Amino acid sequence: MSWQTDPSSQANASDPNATLHLQGLAPEVVANIVNHVDEKDSLRNLRLVSKSMDEHARRKMFEKVMLTPELGIDRWKHIADSESLSILPRHAIIQTRDDPDEDYAEDLAGDQMEEFEEALKALSKFPRLNSLELTFTNKCAGKDNDDWIHTGVTESIDGRVEILQWVFQAIKDRMGVEGSSRIRSLTLRNLQNAPIDEFTDSELFSTVMQQLDELHIGMIQEYNEHGPDHDYTCVELQTFPGHLCSKWLAAVAPNLRALSLYSATDNWGCFPGYFDPSDLSFPKLETLSLGYYTLTYDDQLDWLLQQKSITKLVMHNCMIAPLLRIDKENMRQWKTSTRDWEPIASQWGEADPSDIFRYRGTWSQFFDKIADGLPNLKEFCFDYIGIYGDYWGGGEKTPYGVQHRHDHSKAKVFPKRYVIFNNGILPTHWPEARDDGQLETYFELSEELDIPNFHVEFLKNDKASLDKLLEKCRARREGAGI
Repeated sequence: MSWQTDPSSQANASDPNATLHLQGLAPEVVANIVNHVDEKDSLRNLRLVSKSMDEHARRKMFEKVMLTPELGIDRWKHIADSESLSILPRHAIIQTRDDPDEDYAEDLAGDQMEEFEEALKALSKFPRLNSLELTFTNKCAGKDNDDWIHTGVTESIDGRVEILQWVFQAIKDRMGVEGSSRIRSLTLRNLQNAPIDEFTDSELFSTVMQQLDELHIGMIQEYNEHGPDHDYTCVELQTFPGHLCSKWLAAVAPNLRALSLYSATDNWGCFPGYFDPSDLSFPKLETLSLGYYTLTYDDQLDWLLQQKSITKLVMHNCMIAPLLRIDKENMRQWKTSTRDWEPIASQWGEADPSDIFRYRGTWSQFFDKIADGLPNLKEFCFDYIGIYGDYWGGGEKTPYGVQHRHDHSKAKVFPKRYVIFNNGILPTHWPEARDDGQLETYFELSEELDIPNFHVEFLKNDKASLDKLLEKCRARREGAGI
């Protein structure tokens, strides 16, 4: 939405006829209209219209407040110290760099980090905040890797823990300020997939987590540009899923109404570490969002189906892996279950260092389980979104990510919904299908084995089951008067 700012319109800004349509509406209607204005310049111009419009536009302009350690501290402090502005923000965005996606960010000087830590204490000066988003840089290094390999990785595990402690301490301190609202929603972008027991076992962690109604996590994992063929063996991929369940989710499960678990760029959930929150109960959970969650077992959604309170389920870039090629030594190290998998003969027989498997689960089967297993489900989203959006293909413009989970609401049988795992190729061990659904396996399979286009082969049944699921959701919405 844009607002004209030519001289004649500004000259007549005080004329009641110039803003008759808006001024004649109820304040809550005007506020709702202004809430759909996103451009800062448009909001600034809108403030010139009248005193009442200035109030609505100012509230919209300052509903979010951002802190970064390089360029954002002065503005953060200015808003925090202003009696009239500090009461406006509802959402705080904290980034450990001005551009968390910069490939080769420089280390911050000691005085910059001290100033950043001090600025975080001003969180208590925003009395009406109810949500907070913390974003780390998008590259990380695991504990077992040599430093020379990781040029450009500026945030170590210890450094990330330190920032988490600062932010959580600021949230806790704010809880003691009389008249302050509760921070109910926490979003963590680029949270490294590393167990940090020293933090998650602390009283500080449990105190802050227990006050949350919403938790949204975007996970990243180590990516080694000089040897990505071995990234999948990083120990964090084996240990973090259990840590995520036993520490992060266990701390909030009883109170959560909304949960999001996204991997930033990689398939996850099945192996090397198996994500299994089946011992947890989420009795209040209404909205669950998953990104790049990948299925290789028939019972892998059982934990989800146990949450009967779910009314909205979002599955972005979620896939099934019908073909798996895993090194024999990795199979032993990971203790990977082969339930539901059929072994496939390699062209090289026993000389092949890897095992090859076929998993026969389909999306049709899982759609049917969701339709029957979640009796309160009224909204289902199933789509593939590019990491950088689709700026040339006429598709979604907003990129994939936990912070964009509400920006994509379609449900369709996208061609990339089937994927393979192959530990022998670069640059990824999860090569996705082409736009026509065809997968490049690169497997040395026995000559008589024909690899189908899984998208085409299962399209009819997958679409039929998805349509039935969506129809059930529609009927429930109508029955509830939604």
